[in-house]
Amino acid sequence: MNRSVVLLGSTSLLVLGVLVPLTGASPAAAIAASAATTDPVNAVCPIRGNEVDKESPTRQFKGVTIGFCCPGCEGKWDTKTDDDRMALLAKHAPEAVTAIAGAGKGASTPAPAEARMSGNDSAMKVARAYLDACGNADVTALNALFLDKGRATVSENASDEGSWETYRDHHLLPELREMPGFAMSVTKEDVQTFGTTSIVRQIGAFTVPDPNHKELSKKYLAAVTFVIVDDAGSPKIAHLHWSSRAEKKPDAKTQTDTGTVNDICPMTADKVNPFHTREYNGLKVGFCDGDCALRWDALSDETRAKKLADAIAGITAKTPHGAQPGHDHGGHEHK
Repeated sequence: MNRSVVLLGSTSLLVLGVLVPLTGASPAAAIAASAATTDPVNAVCPIRGNEVDKESPTRQFKGVTIGFCCPGCEGKWDTKTDDDRMALLAKHAPEAVTAIAGAGKGASTPAPAEARMSGNDSAMKVARAYLDACGNADVTALNALFLDKGRATVSENASDEGSWETYRDHHLLPELREMPGFAMSVTKEDVQTFGTTSIVRQIGAFTVPDPNHKELSKKYLAAVTFVIVDDAGSPKIAHLHWSSRAEKKPDAKTQTDTGTVNDICPMTADKVNPFHTREYNGLKVGFCDGDCALRWDALSDETRAKKLADAIAGITAKTPHGAQPGHDHGGHEHK
């Protein structure tokens, strides 16, 4: 593609199709200013999960530029609610969430994602590589991800499993043999970096064959936390914590006896007050108060399904009422 810079007059430049006022600035400064405001802050498309193509259309969102992998993705983005957009960014491009937080604090325009987030990106790749290697039962690939010689530790469901080597031989590999093709579906993923150390969290679910009924499978909810450090220039897992439990499936009798399918509010994780309910897909959903029920009414169906699943599983994040977006109790007590 031919790129041109055309001098229109003493007050403006046409830069890559964008009219940039000069107002006394040099042409080089004007070009730099234009590039700084149009570079996407994300390296991965939030719609398809592919690498961003800077030639594709972009969208401005919460003070930053969001890029996509191909024309057409921006149209799908336009149909999403802000909550759904943030969820997509958290899953595919957590660096964009960080950039949005910075923009909200009045920070200067973030640098391109590939320049800013190399530490986050490499840590996220290690975490994803771990799940892929588990699915393939690839011992060589797994070993390459961890600090060696007993320097990496593992815990599972709050129990100390010892070194990575001990966990690998006595726990992980025997389990993978029992569930070939293991695959965890990740629904939430984020990363925080502190100097040369990163913490990656992945939340999702996986299914395994029922040992008593081979034709059936059981679904488990899972959360994985990785502590990833720099080891001679390579990111390595220093600690892994895995937790999982069988999914709680509500049945008609349980719902009739308890009144609601969930024990905790899907909005705040507070205890459900059976007085405040909504019917959803044939289930009676309970809330801690009327305000939460009203906020539920405003959610997209996709967001409701996710919040209800978390509430049934008991993993809804505890959220103070005063911290709820658009929430104002005005000091009244729960009824």
